[in-house]
Amino acid sequence: MRKKLLFPVLSIIVISLLGILALDQYQVGEEASSKPWQENKIDLLSASVEELIRLPGIGPAKAQAIINYRQEKGFREIEDIMNVSGIGEKTFSNIKNYIYLSEVVYQIVDDKININEASSEELESLPGIGKVSAQKIIEYRAIKGINSLDDLEKIGIPSSTIEKIEGKIVF
Repeated sequence: MRKKLLFPVLSIIVISLLGILALDQYQVGEEASSKPWQENKIDLLSASVEELIRLPGIGPAKAQAIINYRQEKGFREIEDIMNVSGIGEKTFSNIKNYIYLSEVVYQIVDDKININEASSEELESLPGIGKVSAQKIIEYRAIKGINSLDDLEKIGIPSSTIEKIEGKIVF
């Protein structure tokens, strides 16, 4: 009697286990398709805040930071996203499979101001340079060109301001 029941009981157990495994796989498939960032990759060069917040670990603030970085510096490779404040290696590893660049953009930006040619407005755009300092620079360069940071110190530009503008000017 036991041998006659053993086969049907084992068959029921095997069928039940197969059903459970099939159900688990179906649910995993449903979960994967319900995650919006897995549907399509997101182009870092054109993504909106709404698209970026679909990425795992990216909220509205980080999404806006990504867009700001894109506008200011641009992306040449997806790894550049780690230059965005708040996005480190861990976040990058979570999103790298969901982002791409539609094209590689090389942009040469020379935003340094030539201190000997700049207008008063351009000089005033430098950190710590106001109308008075801009006027001092313009008057001094009319007599003798400005060739170094030392020349700026000679005309009365504070060393704290010189430190702020170093790297933002050329002579």
